[in-house]
Formats: sequence, structure tokens, C-alpha cells
Amino acid sequence: MMSFDRSSRRRDVSRLTAPRLAVSFALVGLSAAGCASDVPSGPPLDPNESLGCAEGAALYGAGTTTASIEHDGLTRTFRVHVPPGVDGSTPVPIVLMFHGGGGSGQQLENASSQMDQVADREGFITVYPDGTGSIRTWNGGGCCGSAAASNVDDVGFVDALLDHLGTTTCHDRRRVYASGMSNGAILSHRLGCELADRIAAIAPVSGTDMTASCTPSRPVPTMQIHGTEDGHVPWDGGVGCGPSMASFTSVPTTIDRWRTRNACSSGPTSYFAQGDGQCDAYGGCAGAADVVLCAIDGGGHSWPGGAPNVGVVDCPADGAQSTTFDASEAIWSFFDAHPRASF
Repeated sequence: MMSFDRSSRRRDVSRLTAPRLAVSFALVGLSAAGCASDVPSGPPLDPNESLGCAEGAALYGAGTTTASIEHDGLTRTFRVHVPPGVDGSTPVPIVLMFHGGGGSGQQLENASSQMDQVADREGFITVYPDGTGSIRTWNGGGCCGSAAASNVDDVGFVDALLDHLGTTTCHDRRRVYASGMSNGAILSHRLGCELADRIAAIAPVSGTDMTASCTPSRPVPTMQIHGTEDGHVPWDGGVGCGPSMASFTSVPTTIDRWRTRNACSSGPTSYFAQGDGQCDAYGGCAGAADVVLCAIDGGGHSWPGGAPNVGVVDCPADGAQSTTFDASEAIWSFFDAHPRASF
């Protein structure tokens, strides 16, 4: 088990972030205009540039539906949450949500409970896929579990899932996003690298970039949310206290990689602050693909503002779960400000 120096961790945060000049935002009032007014939102969306809006398509109805598709010899399950009022007549965004190792789509739907609430309010569809194996994991490259060891084609599964959603939902191809927790966050980094032609932006929570190589077809807006006292995926990298025994990429290295990929030329500057979270942005990026780091001061390996952690491997070195920073609201605000500009 690693030891953690709280004071050195804070020095690392200050090295990455600008002075705290941002004003706090109200929980319900968080929006692209309210917290990221300087971030380009892209050109107006064209409703005709969409998938799955053909008349007579068998669309998922309002509420949460459990479904499956076959891919690479495996039955892959997932949950689709459609807000009330989304009837397939107008293309809407999709947010893919990937659970952590040992979790499930339903578990993350519960843990990030506010995400469905945000979806119902804002009118986007949330999708919660399941990993593979008896202890469900994702192949994020260098991690995790049987999925990585067996080289499960999770990128291909997500590609096939989007094809399926293209015939069962009415969604805007320019506004398909990926987020996830822990191992699911690690997968979202990989999707940003390998499915940039379909994923508009990513927002990993408590998981870093574990790809061996990454050459996205376009710059990918990225928001990384990470606790400074995460014991499972340490801020400074290395082996954490979880069961994976992987040596994780550090948060600073992860951010530097995306800054380089997106050719960002400025920053960090204050993006917004809420509770124990401070978010800072790197701008001047190609394609307005901003890179944002949200450091949760003293935060552990958990979804900030979500349901209390349950079933997480005991880790005395892990920090507290934030109750004052709402990751779901912050992620949607970032996504909403970063549609794809073109195909």
C-alpha cells in the first residue's frame, strides 16, 4: 500500500492550477453560459445531421430499459434512460456512462444518481453499458482485470452499441459523449483516442489515461475530475490500494498528454469552482477542444456529489467522497459546450 503526503499533493495541484479567481456557481444554475462563457460552443446544430430519426423506428420509450446486443461472440448488456418528453421526433444528445471495475451499469446509474436527473431536465439520453467477466471490467488498454488480460474488444462494442442506438434512438451524431468512473473512466480515455470520429468529448472521473499510444482523428475536448487523495488511482500515479495492481498514469501526465494532442496553447486559467472542487482550463486548443482539470481537494476514489460509496474495496489511504462538488452537473455543462464541429 502506498503512503500519501497530503502537503506534497497540494503542491502538485497548485502547480497545475491558476489562482482561484472563479466564482462559485449555484447547483441548479450550472450551465454552459454560467460556468464556461469563454468556451466556444461550436456552430449551430443542424437537426438534419442526426441518426435514428427514421419514421417507424422502434425507439426506446421514456424511463430506463435494459437491453443487449451481440458483439464479438458475447452478449453485451446495457441500460438506456430516456427522459420524459423525448419522443424520437427531434435528435437529442447521448451520454455514455461506464462503471468502475466490479460495478455495473445499474450501480453507476445509482452512484451518479444526479446524471439521470440532469438528463430529464436537459433532455438527453443516458446509456449505462456493462463490462465483461464475473467481476465486470473494461479493457482500457493498460487496465483492468480480465477484460484487459483477454483483450476484450470494448472499443468495438461501443462502436457497435452506437450503431444500435442509431436505429433505436433519435440522437444527434455531433453530441455523443463518454464519461465513466475508475476503470470506466480509463475506457473513456481510450474511446477519446480511438473513437474520436464518434465521441464528441470525454469526462473521466477517478481514472487516468492508460493507453500505450493515442492518435485521435481529431482534437477531443476533455474534462478530468479527480480527487487529490484518491487511494485507488493515485494523483501522482503508481500502484494504488485497489485489486488491479496496475501502475497508473498520473493525473498531471494525463492532462499533459491531452494538452499535447489538442495543441493547447494557453492556461491554466480558472474555469469554475464549487465546494471543494477547483476546475482549471487549458485553452487555445485546436478545434476549441479545451482540456479541463477539476481537482477535488482531499477527494477520494468516488463520484463527487453522488450516492455514498458502497462495495468499494477498503482503502485506508483513500480520501473522502465530496458532497459539495456535483460531478454530474459539471460534466453535462462541459459536454453541452462542446459539440463536434463537423464530421
